[in-house]
Amino acid sequence: MRNGIPEPERRRAAGTGGRRFSRLVLNRIGRRKVAVLVRQLGVMVGAGLPLAESLAVLYRQEEHPRLRTTVERIAREVESGSSLAAAMSRHPRVFSRLAVAMTSIGETGGRLDRSLLRLATELEKAAAVSEQVRGAFVYPLVVGAIGVLVVSVILWRVVPVFSELYEGLDAELPLLTRVVVDASRSLWGWALAAVSVLAGGMAGVARFRRTDAGGALCDRLALRVPLVGGLLRQAGISRFCRTLSVLTEAGVPVLEGLEIARRAVGNRHLEGVMRGVRPSVEAGSSLAGPLRQTGLFPPMVVQMVGVGERTGELDVSLEKVAEFYEEEVRRRTATILPLLEPLLILVLGLVIGAIVIAMYLPIWTLVGRLA
Repeated sequence: MRNGIPEPERRRAAGTGGRRFSRLVLNRIGRRKVAVLVRQLGVMVGAGLPLAESLAVLYRQEEHPRLRTTVERIAREVESGSSLAAAMSRHPRVFSRLAVAMTSIGETGGRLDRSLLRLATELEKAAAVSEQVRGAFVYPLVVGAIGVLVVSVILWRVVPVFSELYEGLDAELPLLTRVVVDASRSLWGWALAAVSVLAGGMAGVARFRRTDAGGALCDRLALRVPLVGGLLRQAGISRFCRTLSVLTEAGVPVLEGLEIARRAVGNRHLEGVMRGVRPSVEAGSSLAGPLRQTGLFPPMVVQMVGVGERTGELDVSLEKVAEFYEEEVRRRTATILPLLEPLLILVLGLVIGAIVIAMYLPIWTLVGRLA
């Protein structure tokens, strides 16, 4: 046992069990969980606890399997003489380049606790923006799934009752009724085909997105989706500005900060467009000019960056821009969801209403003939 980490647990964590857990979807590590871990580490280091012992404490109390394995490996590397930043850099799926850069700055300047606490704050803000963006996607998906379930139950349990009734009448059914009855009879065949096509399509898209070209194309198409595309663009600008602000304030060179901030955008199409900013700045251009040439940044952003460069307070200007767009993301999310709710309910109501009309249409026709 070293620093409270038993050797058998070390071997199990580094073995196949850890790798098997990491493949599970439910085992993904969210930004908030990483932020909590970083904040706890910063508090313990600031209180005077040695780094290796702080990592051991985090290891013992961590319940998330993959994060527990990651902390264990970082603790072993730190015990072996590695710096915390170098150990974190070996786990890019958990710790971003921003986290590694902030940690390295803290270790170099002897203020690791402050760097970790500032990093935790930024991770929490980034997580809040990501959750708001995801919320705009999750709500319509949930309502759509409920709608499909309700329609399926009606076709499965309700429509066959009417179908048997009309077969006994031996009367010609209206076109809409025949369509609904045929849909009910073919429900399981359609469901199997739909599930197969959906599963195959999702697997194909997921595989295509893993490629650089495929990921950039999918992200580019996502930016063109009405309502949601603008939200993704604003979230990307917010991440870029906040990341560059934090790194500039910490003393990271602008060229290095630009590369890290570009990769923090979260959209591969936007990352590709921003790739030309660094060479222009490296050639002696101001930052505002290349940002304007990308066509992604509104004039207000370019103007704020230019003012920050002239006054020597680029980090302050970028932080103001990030705060503005974070508020815009919150406002737009609060606007999109109320618009989607009645629209989705209307579509669901029309579908269910059409089924109900189709089932009662023969009865109304028969009553009309008798009258």
